Amino acid sequence: MSNMLSNITLEELWIICDTPFQDLFINLNKGLTRKSYMNIYTNIYNYCSTQNERSTVDFYPRVERLVKAKAKEIMARSENLNNDSLLFFFRNQWNDWKMSSNVLKNLLAPVNKIFSSEAKTSSSAPTSAESKIYSDALNAWRDTAFNPLKNKLSVSLLKIIENDRNGDSTNLQVLSDALECYVQLGPEKNKLEIYQSCFETSFLQETEKFYKIESQEFIEKNGVSEYMRHVYSRIEQETNRVQQYMPISTLEKLTKILNNILISNYKEQFAAKFIDLLNEDKASDLSMMYSLLNRVNHLEPLRKNFGDFIKSEGLKEIESNLKEAQEKPQVLISILLKVYNRFNTMIKDCFNNDSTFTTTMDKFFGNLVNENPASYDPKKKESTVPVVLSKFCDQILRKGPYHISDEQELEKKLQEAVCLFKYLPDKDIFMLNYQKMLSKRLVEDLSASEDAEATMINKLKTHQGFDYCTKLTRMITDMRLCKDINANFQNYLNDSNLTLPYTFNFYVLTNGSWSLTNKPSANPFKPPSEMLSSIQYFETFYKKSYQGRVLTFLYDFSRADVDSRQTKGKIYKLSTTAYQMAILLMMNSSDKASRFQILDTIGLDENTVRVPLLSLIKTGVIECAEPSYKNWNNETEFTVNTKFASKKMKVNCNISVQIGDTKTSEGAQTVSEGEVEKERFFKLQAAIVRIMKSKKTMTHNDLTVETTTQVSKWFAPKITAIKKAIEYLIEQEYIRRTSDDNPTSRKYEYIA
Repeated sequence: MSNMLSNITLEELWIICDTPFQDLFINLNKGLTRKSYMNIYTNIYNYCSTQNERSTVDFYPRVERLVKAKAKEIMARSENLNNDSLLFFFRNQWNDWKMSSNVLKNLLAPVNKIFSSEAKTSSSAPTSAESKIYSDALNAWRDTAFNPLKNKLSVSLLKIIENDRNGDSTNLQVLSDALECYVQLGPEKNKLEIYQSCFETSFLQETEKFYKIESQEFIEKNGVSEYMRHVYSRIEQETNRVQQYMPISTLEKLTKILNNILISNYKEQFAAKFIDLLNEDKASDLSMMYSLLNRVNHLEPLRKNFGDFIKSEGLKEIESNLKEAQEKPQVLISILLKVYNRFNTMIKDCFNNDSTFTTTMDKFFGNLVNENPASYDPKKKESTVPVVLSKFCDQILRKGPYHISDEQELEKKLQEAVCLFKYLPDKDIFMLNYQKMLSKRLVEDLSASEDAEATMINKLKTHQGFDYCTKLTRMITDMRLCKDINANFQNYLNDSNLTLPYTFNFYVLTNGSWSLTNKPSANPFKPPSEMLSSIQYFETFYKKSYQGRVLTFLYDFSRADVDSRQTKGKIYKLSTTAYQMAILLMMNSSDKASRFQILDTIGLDENTVRVPLLSLIKTGVIECAEPSYKNWNNETEFTVNTKFASKKMKVNCNISVQIGDTKTSEGAQTVSEGEVEKERFFKLQAAIVRIMKSKKTMTHNDLTVETTTQVSKWFAPKITAIKKAIEYLIEQEYIRRTSDDNPTSRKYEYIA
C-alpha cells in the first residue's frame, strides 16, 4: 500500500504561498506557525513531485519576482534616511533579509532539488545549484538594496572607523554586520570581490592618509619614545579591529601600509635613538623599538650599535677596576660575567631571544673576553683568560674563602663559567690548567665537594664533548678507587700482623690522566726511616694485587701532619710537604743542621731544597742566621725555633715564598708555554694519524684543512705546526709521501 500524492495546480499553490512569502520578507516578526510551515512545504513538495521541471519554469519565477518586489518595497523606506540612520536601517534590514532568505530556502527545498539535478545533467553546470534559492535572494538584495546605496554605506562605515581611531568606539558591531553583507553578496568565484572594490580599497587609502598626517604631527610634538608607544598602540588597535570586524585577508594589506607609514618613514630616527635607550637601560622602550623595526626588517643598525655598546660597556667596567682585575681572577671573571648576564638578559627580555642579536653578542663579547686590557698582551698577542678562568673555577671549587657553600649559587656560578669558557679560542690552555688545579685539589684534599667537581666536569663534557674531559673523569674515578685500595691495604696489614705507627694513605693515580710529575732534581729524595716501612709494605701489597703495574712515588705532592713540641705545654700540628717533614724529622736528634747535612740526609739538590726551607723559615718553625737565600752555602746552619708560637694549633708550613720576581710554593703547578706546545704537538700528531688511517691517501692541503677542523675545538693550530707534525710522522714512518709527489700537489699515504 502506498501514499498517493494529491494533485495541486499552480494557482492553488500560489494562493497558499503568496501571503506567507510576503509576510516572510515584510512582516518577519509575525513568524510562521509549525502547522503553517508544514502545510506550505507539503504543498510545494506535492507540486514539485507531480510537475517536476514545471516547478522551475512556472512556480519559481513567481517567487523570484515576489522577492525582488519585496526588496524594492523595503528599501523604499530608506529614501529619507542619511548617514548613520541609513546605515543602521540597512544593517537591520539585511539581518532580517538573511533570515527570511534562509527560511525561504528551506521551504523551497523541493524546488532546489530539481535545480540541483538539472545542474548535474547540464554541461554548463551553472552556479552552485544547491544554494540557488538563497543565492537568488541575496542577488535580489544586492541589485535592489545594496548597489544604489553602496557609496553612501561605505562613507558611513569609514566614518565609524575614523571615530574609533579618535576614541569613539560605538557602532563597531554595525561595521561588522555591514561588512559581512559585502562579503555575502560577492560572487561564488570570489566572495571578497564586492568587499574589496566597494570598501577595502577606500579603507586602505583613508588609513594611509590618516596616519601620514597623524604620525608626522605626533613625532614632532612628542619625540621618538612616546611616538613608538603610540605606534605600538595604533598597530594593536588596527590589528584587533580587522580581526574582529573585517575579513582577515585585509590584515596583510593593512599591515604593509602601517609598517610603511608609521615605521619605515621614521626608521632612521628610531635607530638613532637606540644608543640613548641602551645607555638609559629602558628595557620596555628597547623591546618596543625591536618589535617595530623587526616588522620592517631594519635591525642591522641596531645590531651594529648593540655590539659596539657591549664592547664599550665591558671595557668601562674592566678599566674602572683594572688593577684588581689584573691581580685577582675572581674580579675579572665577575666583571665579565656581569657584562655577559646583563646583555644576555637584554637579548631575552628586549630582543625576543633573537638569534641574530645573540650572534652579535657572541662576536663582540668574545672580543672583550679575549682582548681586554686586564688579560691581553698585545705584544705577544696572547690572552691569559684561559688561565684566569681556570683559577676562578679553582677558587670556587676548593675549600677556602672564595668557595660558595650554597649549592644553587655554586651551580649558577659554574654554569656562568662554562658560558665564558665557550668564548675561549685556546680551550686546551684552560684544560691543562684546570687539570693541574683539579689534581692539586684532589691530592691535597682541598676540594670542597666531590659532587660539585663532577657537576663542573659534566658541564664541560656537555659543551665540549666526552673526549675533552676524559682525563678529568678518570681523575675522579681514581680518587674513588683509592678508598678501596687503602681499605684493602689495611686488611693486608692486619692479615700480615703488620702495624704502622701512624695513619698512612696512598693515592694510586693513573699515569697520563694526572698532570703531576716530580720536579727534576740532580739527586733523588731519600725518604726518612719513619716512612720507609710504610712505602715498602705498600709496594709489596700492590705488586701482589695488581700484576704488571709500576709505582712511581710523587714526593713533590706528598703531605704530612707533624706534631711539634717546640713550646712547653703546647703541641702544634704542622701541615708539611714530604721534604719539610724529612727536614724536621732529622732535627729531632739535633736542634741544628747545616745545609750540607740536610742535602746529605734527604737527598735532593740545592734548588729543590730551597723552597721547603724558606717556607719553614717564613712560618717561623726554623730559623737561619743568614736572611738571604742567595748567600747560603753548605755551612749555612738552620736551627729549630724553640720560641715558636702561633694563634692556631694547626699551622700550614707549605706557604708561598718570594724567589726572584715570582712567588712560589712547593708542589705548585703552572702550565708553561713549553708544556702547551708539547701537548698541542701530540694532538696534531694524533689527529693526522686518525685522518690518514681513515682516508689512506690525502693531498697536503686537504690534510691541513681536516687537521685544523679536528683540533679546532682545542685550539687554532698554526700551519707551520701542522707541517712540523707531518714531517715528524714521516720520520716515524706513520705516513709517507706518494711516489707521484710534486711541489704543486703534495700527497701523503698512510703506512699500515
